[in-house]
Amino acid sequence: MTEYGLGPNGAMILASDLMVNYLDDIKEEIDDLNPDWVFVDTAGQLELFAFRETGPLIASSLGIGDVQRAVSFLFDSNLVLRPNGFISTLLLAASVQFRFRKISQINLLAKCDLLDEDQIDMIVNWSQDFQALEDSTNEREGGLIRELSILLSDVFIQMGSTAELIPCTIKEEKGLDLIFGYLQRIFDSDKSRFY
Repeated sequence: MTEYGLGPNGAMILASDLMVNYLDDIKEEIDDLNPDWVFVDTAGQLELFAFRETGPLIASSLGIGDVQRAVSFLFDSNLVLRPNGFISTLLLAASVQFRFRKISQINLLAKCDLLDEDQIDMIVNWSQDFQALEDSTNEREGGLIRELSILLSDVFIQMGSTAELIPCTIKEEKGLDLIFGYLQRIFDSDKSRFY
């Protein structure tokens, strides 16, 4: 911020853009460690990583040869408790999946320790059964939000299913085995290194 005279948002955008200049160094450091798995935590703001050209470039550049990659999208557990919040998050997840179209995506219901089991079951059910999502929308939403939510849920019904939604929380280490299993299903079992 000081060096370039930028505010917080401008500095985060520039930092993301400047990262491209260091991809070879980052790949070399990763390769020196010879890891089985590498997790890269990026800026949480979609406009900084997913919606700028640098995000897909960084994701596709890390790794060498036939290294497998996946993008994870986090569903905010508090935001997705209502049908309209779930649908808007689903739209964002689909948008990220479209941007990173050559890379498999895994959807995670983050911080599920903040929810009770009934809430988790409801949200996961919405991700698997869009008719149930539409029914909940009819029951719980009203006015223009209801109409728009119904139209958007119809789009997902027509498209079919999206990536599986896995409830997880690092606080209780819940769902980590499901994430690992999902990654193994989407990656070839004979690969020895994953990114």
